[in-house]
Amino acid sequence: MLPPRPTRGDREVNERIPRLLLPAHYDLPGIDDDSRTLYAHLASMGPLPLEQIDTAALRTLLAAGLAVVHAGSVDIVPPAGPLQEIADQHTQRAVAAQLAIDDLMAIWRTARGQEVGVEVLSGPAASREFDAHIAQARREILALSIGPRAGMTIEPAHGLLDALDRGVSVQVVYHSRLFENESALAVTTECVAAGEQARVLPRVPVNLVIADDCATLNVSYDNDEPIHLAFMRSRRLVASWRAVFQTFWQLALPFDPGSALESVRHPAPEEHRELVRLLSLGITDRAIARELGVSERTVGRRVTALQEHLGVDTRFQLGLQLAMQGWV
Repeated sequence: MLPPRPTRGDREVNERIPRLLLPAHYDLPGIDDDSRTLYAHLASMGPLPLEQIDTAALRTLLAAGLAVVHAGSVDIVPPAGPLQEIADQHTQRAVAAQLAIDDLMAIWRTARGQEVGVEVLSGPAASREFDAHIAQARREILALSIGPRAGMTIEPAHGLLDALDRGVSVQVVYHSRLFENESALAVTTECVAAGEQARVLPRVPVNLVIADDCATLNVSYDNDEPIHLAFMRSRRLVASWRAVFQTFWQLALPFDPGSALESVRHPAPEEHRELVRLLSLGITDRAIARELGVSERTVGRRVTALQEHLGVDTRFQLGLQLAMQGWV
């Protein structure tokens, strides 16, 4: 229930007028609560003698053009004109602040290498910018992934599943070491089921993400420091990193959840161990045949059987798969 409406005889300025007379969202910079209360009181009660008015609150209203003193009494002024003037002043300040931001950003870009299209952000600002690039991607997302920093939860990149859902092409090359963590295996399997194209290499050098026309490189050096991301928008830089990605993509093997999990849990099968050891030495089939006491043709058949076991077609892919499995 609302308190009773004040009567003409009630001249206590410090009595709080119900907030419905001046809702909280009407707060204005420079108009404090006492001044708001005085304005609401005058609006409700009409003019008051000057001697009954709180001097500080009155000064605020007079300075804002919201009150006038006439013949020893104080009355309020319709708010549209004065408040519009205040609003215009703050709009002008906001415009000036934006211009200052633009000028300072130009200085910052020059100092940090922005003239060549590189911007380095750290901490939460870096994470927000990265999430925005994923959310804004419309054509493709290409990534090299060595996995998250130690201690971080392994989960799909924020917005990645939404990108897949809206038809963005996503290709990722993962470091095989990442799949020593079974949660990483589950997350990657989820992403592949959603449409991601995934491949695996024994070694991936960097965390790199290309979202349409922006390449993002993780340049953090230590798990104890804030994350640092370099955002590259220069066409030449993005094209160069895209070429780097394509090189790794061509070398990598298709992601196979079953074989990835098996590689974490099992060593090389016993019948292949000696052959794998000799292949890892880089010696010829003739030398391998001599070591095993068999013919070169038999070595060839055993290598073919090993390739079939690992699901690869060439000797080069076999070498990559052996390294990825941790057998060499």
